[in-house]
Amino acid sequence: MPPKPRARTYAAAAVESASDGGVATTSTDDDEYRQKRDRNNIAVKKSREKSRQRARETADRMERLRRENDALERRTVELAAELRTLKDLLLSRAARRATADRPPPSSTSSQDAVVLADPQTVCIDHEYTANS
Repeated sequence: MPPKPRARTYAAAAVESASDGGVATTSTDDDEYRQKRDRNNIAVKKSREKSRQRARETADRMERLRRENDALERRTVELAAELRTLKDLLLSRAARRATADRPPPSSTSSQDAVVLADPQTVCIDHEYTANS
C-alpha cells in the first residue's frame, strides 16, 4: 500500500501561494490547519500553566512540611528535656525517701529492716497517655 500523502503545512501553503505570482489562494485545508495550530497553541499554554501551578503547589507544600517538621523536632527536644528533669526529680525524691526510711544503724532486728531498691537502678521509662 502506498504511503498516505502528507497534509500541507501552513508554511508550505504560504510558499505555494507566493510562487503563484502573488495571488493569494486560501483553501479550506489552510483554514483547517490554522485552526488546528491555534487550538494546539492554546492547549500547550494551558498545559504549561498547569505544570507551573503544580510545581508551585508542590514547592508550597514542601515548605509547609519543612516548617512543620522543624516545629516537631523542637517539640521533641523540649519534651526530652522535660522528661530528663522529671526523671531527675523522681530519682532524687526516691533517694531522699530511701535515706529517710532507713532504720538507725544501731537496730539489731533484721526482720524489721525494709530493703529498698537503689534509686539509680529504678527504671522509669514508662509512657503515659491521656486515656490512662
